[in-house]
Amino acid sequence: MSPAPGPFASALVVAREEYRRALEARWLFGFAALFTALVLGLSWFGLAQTRDLGFQGFARVTLSLMNLVLFIVPLTGLLLGVTSIAGGGEGLSLLLAQPVSRGQVLAGKFLGLAAALAVAQAVGFGGGGVVVALNAGAEQVRGFIALTGLSLILGWLSLATGLCIAAAWPDRLKAMSAALLLWLLMVVAYDLVVLGATAMFRGVPLQAVLFPALLVNPVDLARVLTTLAVGSGALLGPTSAVLVKLFGGAGGVALGLAVLALETALPLAIAARVFRRRDW
Repeated sequence: MSPAPGPFASALVVAREEYRRALEARWLFGFAALFTALVLGLSWFGLAQTRDLGFQGFARVTLSLMNLVLFIVPLTGLLLGVTSIAGGGEGLSLLLAQPVSRGQVLAGKFLGLAAALAVAQAVGFGGGGVVVALNAGAEQVRGFIALTGLSLILGWLSLATGLCIAAAWPDRLKAMSAALLLWLLMVVAYDLVVLGATAMFRGVPLQAVLFPALLVNPVDLARVLTTLAVGSGALLGPTSAVLVKLFGGAGGVALGLAVLALETALPLAIAARVFRRRDW
């Protein structure tokens, strides 16, 4: 009689099923194709305003691609996490009825969808990056690699947050609304909130407001870390300047990555706690 599979093996079974469903849904291929098209399009049309068409190097591609990535990836991760649990119906009930713990189910869902996101982004960025490198050279590719890595981390962070939202609000409409509001706050409204805070706290050192604000918002933090990796001093805004001043280049990057890791683990831990206790 074979021994029962361990907790990690059970989570991997759920993860493989989630990954298979992602392949069947075909969103994985569309996501990868979107990133490839963005990389190639931004490289080819980077100087279109001067009527100079042709592949541009990685420095221009990275900075042009950064804002698009910071819009698309968090939204995708949030929606994937929400739809994986919220409104799961009979499929989720059937899965929870199997001899596998709820913690293993949640871990498996996260691992499967995280792998799907990683494959889609790696194929999309990698395919486009190879074409750019062959046509425009690999100079300043470090910033492009940093953007790719931060995009992966931001996708996993958003996925964990989406799972947390779905565990808190099993109703799909409420969970989707909460996810969209959070995305709008992180991507669109956050800078306005920070500017309002700096105006309210006049007399307080600017770094005392900007630095905590930078660490709280993962989208803004990923933007700053990408800018630091590219090394374009002209684009270092006040939040980037605060990060470099307080911690230096290497220290700031290490702190930023540690904060992103914490902001991924914390919502996942909360989601696991709520998911175990909720009556599904």
